Amino acid sequence: MSLSFQEQIENANVLLQENQLEKSIESYLEALRLASSPQQKVHLHSVLGRLYQKTKNPKGALSQFKSALEQAAQFAEAMDSADRASILNNMAAIYAEMDHRKAIDHYKEAIHLYQGLVGNGNKGFLPHLANTLFAKAEAHNKKNDFYFAKKNYKEAITVYESLSNIAYERLRASAHHQLGNIYTEEFNLFDAKVHYGKALTLFNNLIGAGEDALKPYLAAALNNLGVTFKSMGEPEKALEQYNKALDVYHGLSDKSPEIFEPYVAATFNSLGILYAEVGNFERAVEHIQQAVVIYNGLADIKPREYTHYLATGLHNLGLFHFELKEYELAGDYLSQALEIRKKLAMEQPKNFDADFCATALNLVELYQTEMERKLDFDYKEKALALLNDVQVRLERYDAESSVIKNMKSDCGHYLDYFEGIDTEQVTVNVIMKRVNDLYEEIDGTILPAEKLVFQQEITALLNTNSEHFPNSTRLRNELVNAHTNQSWLYLRLKEFNKAERTVLEVPKQERQSLALQCNLAHGYLLQDQMDQALEIYCGLKEQTNAVNEKFMDIVLKDFEILQRDGIDHKGFEVVKKLLSVT
Repeated sequence: MSLSFQEQIENANVLLQENQLEKSIESYLEALRLASSPQQKVHLHSVLGRLYQKTKNPKGALSQFKSALEQAAQFAEAMDSADRASILNNMAAIYAEMDHRKAIDHYKEAIHLYQGLVGNGNKGFLPHLANTLFAKAEAHNKKNDFYFAKKNYKEAITVYESLSNIAYERLRASAHHQLGNIYTEEFNLFDAKVHYGKALTLFNNLIGAGEDALKPYLAAALNNLGVTFKSMGEPEKALEQYNKALDVYHGLSDKSPEIFEPYVAATFNSLGILYAEVGNFERAVEHIQQAVVIYNGLADIKPREYTHYLATGLHNLGLFHFELKEYELAGDYLSQALEIRKKLAMEQPKNFDADFCATALNLVELYQTEMERKLDFDYKEKALALLNDVQVRLERYDAESSVIKNMKSDCGHYLDYFEGIDTEQVTVNVIMKRVNDLYEEIDGTILPAEKLVFQQEITALLNTNSEHFPNSTRLRNELVNAHTNQSWLYLRLKEFNKAERTVLEVPKQERQSLALQCNLAHGYLLQDQMDQALEIYCGLKEQTNAVNEKFMDIVLKDFEILQRDGIDHKGFEVVKKLLSVT
């Protein structure tokens, strides 16, 4: 026996209360077949549309909602503006997952209806208007249509501000947060900071009132405000916000580690990068290490999701230890990162070849440093093996990419260096680096006696290595400069005999340096060996140095410095007359 319309409705309602949605749909469809009035049909189409939404049948839902609107178009009295707006909102929510443009059009039509209701004095529809404005803003945001997204978020905020329910405070906070995200995307950092600040105030107030479910949103806003301050060049404020976000994420992770541990690790990583950017590599290492510990655990559980984060953390630890000149640790971490990235690149070369090459090139730079520091040429072979691998990988990719282009350039530079380097060249480079460091120490002192300590070390270093590499023109020239500088310091310290010996220790073929001859003349003069001194001064009279400075003027300046050091000699005047200096 067939059931009547009313019986089908009653049966459907019972099934709905028992949460038997599929069976209730069957009964409502039978009721729809038996419906006699437009109002009944519109109502049942609307109910079925919502049921299809609940049962994840978007096509069925849209079909029913469209039928409801078509019936209402034929019989205006069958649906009022509020119901029409509600259906449009439901359809827009479905389209939001598949067609943003249609979603926006439906939200727009619903907004128009709600504005009309509110304009007629129906203030009870203000929440519906605000929520629809918010939803339309979200649809624009997903479409990257930021102008209208900002416009609708702001309009929604204005309406929410007129409402007192705590639920609307949550949405207002979310709207401010989304505005902050958009302004960050547009690099409008001041406005981003303002809206993140408003969102934080609202989230904190709501959490203080017991809305603990909003803590993840609070942490996200704190993190994003940290990013904004970092972009604004205010690292201290960024650190403050990151640390606040970290505290919130720690609390959330204690209760739900499977959800929030990745956020804890990401925040540790952000802190580490920021500390590195301000040059505090010790703190950078401290925070990245904590991120690596978490990512290591996560990678064990979900390797496809977190292994590359682990590799990035290890890579950064290598870089930061490199900056701290902790070369063994740097090499260890970079090698670990390289091994992981090599495996990832084997599985997904397009995604991870560039990462592998980046780590490999950093490791090559470390090998160069270690080779020059230890004079260990095994590093040359290791570097060349890596560079050949990098070169092959990079050739697969378009050089138009700035990242690939830069890596190709670096790879070429290092190949030229390691293929062309030899033992003597590396050793001389190392020696000269040490010599330059010692000259910086000299420049940082004032007293001649303090300078002499460093200068003697320079001279001894060059003497020893000139014997090992007698054909090195660079070492021979630097040795002459060292003897020149050391003899000058002996002169200033009144150790005239040592100054003379220092000059005469230079091999004869190198002793023709005019600056060295100048110091030898000063030594003879101050030891009252006038004839020998004057002979050299005469030879210097018409000479100039490499920067075209006359030695006549150099001699004058030397005499002034010696006099300031308390060294005076009657021969100074004799030399001035000889050089026609009045």
